[in-house]
Amino acid sequence: MKKTLLRLSIIAACASHMAYAESTDTDTVDFSQAYQQYNQAVEANNQVDIITYAKQAYDLGATKFGADSIDSAKLAMNWANAIVEQSKQNNNGRVVQDDSVMKAQQLFESALTVYRQKLPENDIAFVDPLVGLAETTADDAYAKKVLFEAIDVAQESDNELTVAEVKTLAFYRLTGTDFYTRAVRSFAFDAYDIYVSKLPENAIKRVNATYLYGALNEAMGKHTKAVDALVEVIKQYQALPYSHPHELRAHALLVDIYQKRGQGDQATEHCIAIGKMTPWNEHQEQTPLFRTPPDYPQSYAKRGKSGWVQLEFTVDEQGFVQSPQVLDSKGGSQFEKESIEALSQWRYAPKFVDGKPIKATSTVQIDFSLG
Repeated sequence: MKKTLLRLSIIAACASHMAYAESTDTDTVDFSQAYQQYNQAVEANNQVDIITYAKQAYDLGATKFGADSIDSAKLAMNWANAIVEQSKQNNNGRVVQDDSVMKAQQLFESALTVYRQKLPENDIAFVDPLVGLAETTADDAYAKKVLFEAIDVAQESDNELTVAEVKTLAFYRLTGTDFYTRAVRSFAFDAYDIYVSKLPENAIKRVNATYLYGALNEAMGKHTKAVDALVEVIKQYQALPYSHPHELRAHALLVDIYQKRGQGDQATEHCIAIGKMTPWNEHQEQTPLFRTPPDYPQSYAKRGKSGWVQLEFTVDEQGFVQSPQVLDSKGGSQFEKESIEALSQWRYAPKFVDGKPIKATSTVQIDFSLG
């Protein structure tokens, strides 16, 4: 399974004659050089050069072909997509609004305007600028509008893989907004079904869709479906020479599921797997994989008492909590009692030294507050 960038299968590219146009005209030669340098930067995955030469090619191409030409629209999207990719690289996979992203939105808008003027209605090429606008706009309502149009266009094209990609993008873009509905949630399941029917089991888009399918089923309480999907994700990502974030999250979700079922032994396997994947160091505290909140003492709640408890404990080689001890507290002994009982049920990824799990101490503060 190759490590690949997530890109729509229908992303537009300028016609090859644009890169190697033969002419003595200075503008044409300059454009050809800029576009060729852009292609070379893409091949080398040099993000700085990609943006530089995408902009140059767009500026020179707009003069050569005309600002309202299809070729210029495609060049605009090349530049805009380069800006979006740079924003994602700088912000852990997210597009963050700033002046450059606003410029990308303007470029997508201009490309879409040209497409509406030049191309037949519902042409598959509309998907690119519509998706680009959804990624770059801060207006969630507008994002929903253009994404639903992109889905309609993809479905009209009868290209199921494109439908799956657009629905996946729509799910992620609208999750956490006022426009996240059951219909939007169903996009993830639709995409999963398409990828399973169209792609081999180790295709990275299918594996990513399988992770999302498992995570959603876990959130919906459908644990059997979730377990099957998450185990499949781990199986496929173990073939990679690096630890993929979805593999780590799959292990963590399985820890949570098995602990809720009272199947501690199965959870242990995944605690250890996460420990091996995690870059522990001497100054890094363990991160709990499964937490159950402490009960609030009723007598304290009636009196409006709040407080906190600081505890030290050991995480053993299987990720179980051992020997919790109170370091300090405020509010009363009942807070201490409930904190110890809750902490004893938590599960952690064990610390690893030289590739082996070891016992290690950690600390935590549990806060008690009404409202």
